[in-house]
Amino acid sequence: MTSLIRVAAIPVGPAGHDPDTLWREVEAGVSEAAAAGAGLAVLPELTVLPYVAGEDPARWRPLAEPADGPTARRMGALARRHGLALVFGLAFSEHGETLPLNAALLAQSDGSIVRIAAKHRLPPPSPGDDFGEADHFRAGPAAAQAVRVGFPGGGSLRVAGLVCYDRRFPEAWDVAAAGADLVAVLVAGPAPQDPPGFFAAELAGHARRCRVAAVAAARYGTERGLGRPVRHDGDSLVVGPDGRLLAAWRPDAPRPVLGPVIGSMPDTVRLPLLTA
Repeated sequence: MTSLIRVAAIPVGPAGHDPDTLWREVEAGVSEAAAAGAGLAVLPELTVLPYVAGEDPARWRPLAEPADGPTARRMGALARRHGLALVFGLAFSEHGETLPLNAALLAQSDGSIVRIAAKHRLPPPSPGDDFGEADHFRAGPAAAQAVRVGFPGGGSLRVAGLVCYDRRFPEAWDVAAAGADLVAVLVAGPAPQDPPGFFAAELAGHARRCRVAAVAAARYGTERGLGRPVRHDGDSLVVGPDGRLLAAWRPDAPRPVLGPVIGSMPDTVRLPLLTA
């Protein structure tokens, strides 16, 4: 029997000097998503950190954390408290490695943590910047790990992840979708070259081609804490495996109260191969 499941994208931002500001928004969004019956919520890339790709990496490297660090523990406790799975972004440090990964981790509803993706393609420095993401992070593996997530009331999905720039590449979608029913896309940073509507069309096209659902969570707003403005351009949205937009929020179309973007779909998400 097919169950109806609910998933959420939670936009947060903009980041400033005080991470507690973002944490309050994260916690409020997760609470609202859980109250609406969502069994999975997705948060943006590097969820509670500012976008620092153009900055001197020496200043930011100490903020990287291991899988059992304070951010992962807090996310695990949040997932356990609300009884849902939570995908979040982290500067992920591993023993013996000089540079961290720009990773997507999944906290299950029991609080356990598993890494499902790490950014494989690191974009070059923006015009005028001395540094780029490759100065802050090492490239993650091309392989993806899909994790099965159970939903309240029954039903489950296999969830994989893509981190921001990797979403641009069809081969990254092919790898992520190979073992998944749903791909979580974590986004932060500027994309001024994209015309309005491009982000949603891009994800819808990949989701339909790969026959998987997609949930994208993006940072919003303009960050000014580093002495120059950084405008985040991504949308937060839920796309069905047929490419249909189920729910969306654009940063240039503000809502009276910002909260999670929630979409519903059957748990038999993956579509058969299209024949026409």
